Amino acid sequence: MREGAEMEIRSVETWVLRLPQNREHRESRDEVIELIGATVTGEGGATGMGYTWTVAKGAGSAVKALLDNLLTPRVIGRDVAEYRAIWDDLWWARDRVGGGLSMMAIAVLDIAFWDLKAKARGVPLAQEIGQVRDRVPTYSSGRYSPVSKVEEVVPICLDAVEQGFGAIKLRVGVDVEEDLRKVEAVREAVGPGVRLMCDANQRMDLTTAMWFGRKLAEQDVFWFEEPMPSVYVDAHRALQESLSIPLSMGEHLFTTWEFTQYIESGAARVLNPDVCFVGGVTEFARVAELALAHGLPIAPHMAPEISIHLGAAYNHAIYVESFPILDEALKRPLVVEDGHVLVPTEPGHGAEFHDWVWDKHRVQ
Repeated sequence: MREGAEMEIRSVETWVLRLPQNREHRESRDEVIELIGATVTGEGGATGMGYTWTVAKGAGSAVKALLDNLLTPRVIGRDVAEYRAIWDDLWWARDRVGGGLSMMAIAVLDIAFWDLKAKARGVPLAQEIGQVRDRVPTYSSGRYSPVSKVEEVVPICLDAVEQGFGAIKLRVGVDVEEDLRKVEAVREAVGPGVRLMCDANQRMDLTTAMWFGRKLAEQDVFWFEEPMPSVYVDAHRALQESLSIPLSMGEHLFTTWEFTQYIESGAARVLNPDVCFVGGVTEFARVAELALAHGLPIAPHMAPEISIHLGAAYNHAIYVESFPILDEALKRPLVVEDGHVLVPTEPGHGAEFHDWVWDKHRVQ
């Protein structure tokens, strides 16, 4: 289809997949990941697919309800080329609903629109956004739980280095004394040439984070991610001012305005927007441009199958997270080579699930 041709949205099918988490990452035996998605069909049967995610079992039904009852009726019959206008309409539709789940629901549709747009032109999503490179640095993530013991984590990290990863992110925050032993042991095992990041997943208070952050600086940790709940902007500003290492924030920020608070207050030096949380590709692009205007790097969080295209479109994306939680479910998992993720070359974002995934894991 020629560029700029009409692509009317004819139908939207929503769905939920409930997948088990890989053993090394999960914190409890029954922990799952739920993908809440939509398959958008345009003229001539062309389709685009988008999804968001949650690890809160059952929460997917709430996002799906927002899609089915509030958002998708507003997009039927619209031209996907009007994605900005559609995004704004969806934003105002959820005005009295609040953020969080509603931004995740908008992300589902927006990602699907961008996938459909790229397929209509026969190009990868990265090229549709504005590709500037064909590979992006990555770090090993998602293979370590905060409850994993030192003797479990060290071999996994050494294996990551053996695979060519030059950076590794550890999850911390459950037991800071054990966490410190873990970080020290990993640093000793991998040596000074491998970058280490630590992610506390919002589990700490300011005093603990200050103490732990100083200890991380002694281990030459590259960034300290989400030490406290993201609503505590002033506490993160105070923490960042007290530390020599960067704080990274963004996983639980849902709008450009929330990122603006962190940028203007100097409360973070690396931004981690999640395309599945921040309203999709359209809002992610605004956050990326905002970061660029303030000289800050971005490192797209999670959803690597989509994030790789975003990282490839922005030179100030210093990393894309290598999180293989969906690899077994995907027909074409991402390729990691010499510490970089290669940009897929098929049209759209390229994420496509095996038939058995739909048969086995679709929530009815």
